[in-house]
Amino acid sequence: MEGSFLLVEERFGLNDIFVISLIIVLYGLIFTIKSPFRNRMISFLLIMWGIVVAGLFDNTLGASPYDYYDIMDGEKYTDMDLVAYLLYGPFGYFFIYIMEKWKIKNIRLLLYILAWSLMGIAFEYVNVKVGVFIYKNGYELFFSFPIYLFTQTALVYFYKFIISDGVKTLSQ
Repeated sequence: MEGSFLLVEERFGLNDIFVISLIIVLYGLIFTIKSPFRNRMISFLLIMWGIVVAGLFDNTLGASPYDYYDIMDGEKYTDMDLVAYLLYGPFGYFFIYIMEKWKIKNIRLLLYILAWSLMGIAFEYVNVKVGVFIYKNGYELFFSFPIYLFTQTALVYFYKFIISDGVKTLSQ
């Protein structure tokens, strides 16, 4: 994989401005609202969930052998590709934040996951329009819907694990 990573962008455009602006706004919101979580480790783990899952799926679907899309300005990874993963941290946080704040459970939780999956599709659509994602090899926007359903359902289980003293168990 020699030469597959550029340290810096060759050009700085709308997609870069979009990503940096959203990161500032979303992380700014996280730091200004009152957290419903009992400790900072939970907040950290929820943010990391979004970042890690974005990286996992990007490196699965966006790389060989599938190569369904490029991120930011082309095939080579750059610093801004890595920065773009930070966009997904707040979504995991806010997904659980709202679920807790509104005490969403049971059938409402299913509807909530469906609604957030649709919002994920809408957000991805905007990302395609501003050039954060460039689809190729037949990839279509609606292919992402089951991925959002899966990752958000898994996030609910992950959250239930960490609030059931899973974090304490892991640290012992």
